Amino acid sequence: MTKAMAQNHVDGVGAMYDLHTDLFAEVLGGSMHVGYWSGAEDARPLAAASAHMTGLVAERLALTPGQQVLDVGCGNGKPAVQVAADHGVHVTGITVSAYQVRLARERPYPADRPGQVSFQLADATKLPDDDASFDSAYAIESLLHMDDKDAALGQLARVLRPGARLVIADFCLDALVGERDAQLIAHMREIFRISAIPTMDDYSMRLRRAGFTVLDLTDVRENVRRTYDLVAQGFRQTVGQLDGELAAQLAGSATVIDQIGAVQPLGYLLITAVRQ
Repeated sequence: MTKAMAQNHVDGVGAMYDLHTDLFAEVLGGSMHVGYWSGAEDARPLAAASAHMTGLVAERLALTPGQQVLDVGCGNGKPAVQVAADHGVHVTGITVSAYQVRLARERPYPADRPGQVSFQLADATKLPDDDASFDSAYAIESLLHMDDKDAALGQLARVLRPGARLVIADFCLDALVGERDAQLIAHMREIFRISAIPTMDDYSMRLRRAGFTVLDLTDVRENVRRTYDLVAQGFRQTVGQLDGELAAQLAGSATVIDQIGAVQPLGYLLITAVRQ
């Protein structure tokens, strides 16, 4: 892929989030990522389940007050505020969407809680930060958009201090995917501007190559699967408020997401790695 093609992809992802961030946040309960449910008896709503996922990511970072933390793909800033306020750290959030940067900067921070947040427009494959600037980093459903995941992981290795933790929460695929499932996944990738979805082994290989040691890699696909049904329902409820082509596109997206929920080869990983 040429540099121009890569930049066009980044610009396309940013434009998608400029346009659809409010819709995604409304459907997902405020955050921009899946929820996590502990089991069938867990009845928490999607907003609480999404906050639970953010909490699990932060827990894996083993944070201590005052640390500098990088949020790769910060969305509208809600997870960054949660992590900073809960752990008393400074979170720097980056996104390729100018609209998300504005939303995140306008997000209120609880005055009675420790920690700080800041947000900037930046591409994870070209981080502007100095070497060894951060004590830890996390990426919740942002690597899935990146064509050059190796470049992004290499940049993270560069800006993290030796011994720093990186936690990734993202989709993965099993090695074998049938034709029908592959078609559904291709539709999902088109709707959300998703690049190639790695396998579990591919994630491990890429992390090692970038200079990380993988401490834990857990597939939690069954814990997040309820998200698909809830998002499809949310899209269908929104269709009635729209007209014309956009309504038709959203209805089609709801159908795809509904079906994606039954695609068994689509997994979801929580990865904890440490910078060597």
